[in-house]
Amino acid sequence: MKKFATVMYAGLTLMACSSYPTPGLAVEPTVLVMGEDWDEDTISRKSQVFERVIDAVANQLQQDDFKVINETMATQGAHAQGRVRRTDAELFKIAKAVQTPPVDAVVTFKIYPRFKPSSTTTWMNALVTGRLLNVSNNQSLGSFEVTLPEDVATEPNCNKNRQCAIEYMGKYARILGQELGAALSIKLRRAAISSDGSTAAVTNPSKKKAALVQAYKLTFDNFRPNEFDQIEEYLVAFSNYSHHKVVQSSSRNVVVWYETNSDDARLKRNLRKMLTFMGVDGQVNCVNRTCKVTKI
Repeated sequence: MKKFATVMYAGLTLMACSSYPTPGLAVEPTVLVMGEDWDEDTISRKSQVFERVIDAVANQLQQDDFKVINETMATQGAHAQGRVRRTDAELFKIAKAVQTPPVDAVVTFKIYPRFKPSSTTTWMNALVTGRLLNVSNNQSLGSFEVTLPEDVATEPNCNKNRQCAIEYMGKYARILGQELGAALSIKLRRAAISSDGSTAAVTNPSKKKAALVQAYKLTFDNFRPNEFDQIEEYLVAFSNYSHHKVVQSSSRNVVVWYETNSDDARLKRNLRKMLTFMGVDGQVNCVNRTCKVTKI
């Protein structure tokens, strides 16, 4: 056991010293912004108002140094474009399918217009609700909603005139989008952990990058129980380890749910190096966040 511990320590030291980005250079979460319009009371994603809100949310996240990808560009060729009234399930399925680059978090929002006719005019307001989801582990990262500070006077019967409604909603769509984006940006950064496990990314974002915890499904095939005991020691000792859980186990096959805020390349290389330090011939095959480690 003492010999194994010595070898393991040496191996982990080499892994830590490999040519990876330093903890302070961990990659910021990649965010996909998507609009929900399945509720008939919300504004359709084909509306000009919708486009202004989604652009404002994305721009605000970009200004706060998050990497935002465009849904149309990321899904072109693989998914039907221009669909409206999409369900939550469809949105999240699309987000999980995007792999160039992989999406860490998805922002979804809905826009509810509010028109109140009076004897002299029609008063307008809007409710925009947004929420965050960690794509890899389905964890909710928070939600927020914004409205205008007070109702705005439009024109008599504006609620019955589509062009009038769009014109007045459009005037305030960017402001609502900016406010929502700023709030969700704060929640996203709070949810992210700095790559060395500290809270510096939250307290001083300019000095340390942050990364969301990512979940992996790791399958270890054809390993004896005592070999998996060694593997488990390595998994816990890998840099930026969060936690793990054995979800399936047999005499030669173990499936592990593994969460870490290490970058993707570092974890996969550590798995390959682990086999070397164990003196085991094997293969590491990964597709996105699913990896199978097979002993030959």
